[in-house]
Amino acid sequence: MDLLAALETFAEQCNQNQRLRQMNRDWNRLVELWATDTDQRYWLKSEAGWITAGPGDAVDAELKISARNDVLHDIFSGIITPTEPYNAGDLLVKGRQDDMMRLDIITLLIWGE
Repeated sequence: MDLLAALETFAEQCNQNQRLRQMNRDWNRLVELWATDTDQRYWLKSEAGWITAGPGDAVDAELKISARNDVLHDIFSGIITPTEPYNAGDLLVKGRQDDMMRLDIITLLIWGE
C-alpha cells in the first residue's frame, strides 16, 4: 500500500471539490504525517483552498499526525474516518483540535461515512 499515492489522490479529490475549496480558502496549514512503523514522513499543505501532498519532513507543521502506515493509508483512502483510530489510540495528533476536526470533515465530504 502506497501512502504517498493515497495522499496525492486525497489532495486531487479535495481540489476537484468546489465546496471543499471554498470551505478551505482561508485554512492555510502544513500537516506532517509520520508513518511510525516505516519511519517515513509526508506532508499535506492547504493554501488558499488548494491541497498538495508530498514526501519528506514538514518543517514548522501546525498539525502533526502519527500512526502506522496502514492506518494513515486507510484514513486518506477513505476506508476509515480519522475518528475511529483516534478514539482507539492508534492515531496521535499534536496540534489544534479544530484542525483535526477540519480534516475529519474533509474526509467525510469526500467519501461520506
